[in-house]
Amino acid sequence: MNKRPFVSVIVNCFNGERYLKEALNSILNQTYKDWELIFWDNQSSDHSAKIFNSYRDKRFKYFYAPIHTLLYKARNEAIKKATGEIIAFLDVDDWWSEDKLEKQIPLFNDNKVGLVYSNLYLFYENNKKKEIYKNKILKKGHITLDLLRDYNIGILTVLIRKVAYNSVSGFNNQYAFSGDFDLIIRLSTKWKIDCKQEPLACYRIHSKNFTFINNVNNTIEIKELENWILDEKI
Repeated sequence: MNKRPFVSVIVNCFNGERYLKEALNSILNQTYKDWELIFWDNQSSDHSAKIFNSYRDKRFKYFYAPIHTLLYKARNEAIKKATGEIIAFLDVDDWWSEDKLEKQIPLFNDNKVGLVYSNLYLFYENNKKKEIYKNKILKKGHITLDLLRDYNIGILTVLIRKVAYNSVSGFNNQYAFSGDFDLIIRLSTKWKIDCKQEPLACYRIHSKNFTFINNVNNTIEIKELENWILDEKI
């Protein structure tokens, strides 16, 4: 991949008005300019649509879901609208460093690489503290077993070659919590994974995080992972 590939940034939104501008601005401010933003509004009832439509950049593309769905179904539907060779993800309460795409895209010059990720920061909304997510060297290459031992890839850091996404039939719609893990493990069995060691995104931890809410009572996560083990026969 010698030319600069076009990137489709997938932003799934359901009532995400509180932090939405910060997320959108972090995309708009990327030093890498060859991208489109696919905004999938999962039938929000707040001001998310108004905020998004206040941006006049022609690369910002708005889609309203015909029905409300679980996150991974919504991601698959959004990706159907994408025209880029590379797919990126950002949720409405997180944000990127301005050079994220610029630093990660060159790693796709290796045609065997299907996914590129990076380290990230955890940002605690209650006290405004930030800490690095992983303080050890991130793995790259054919790393399925490493990921099964210590899964450490944040979807907000991920870029996926679209043909790689298609090769594993995208996200599994049945999951409410474990869809990122499932997709990346399946993809890792077919493609090389590469990474930038530095943090290139911030994951905001706050009281209304989907993951935070479900980790208070993690029955959903445990059940999904049990089903995943049975399905994959790991």
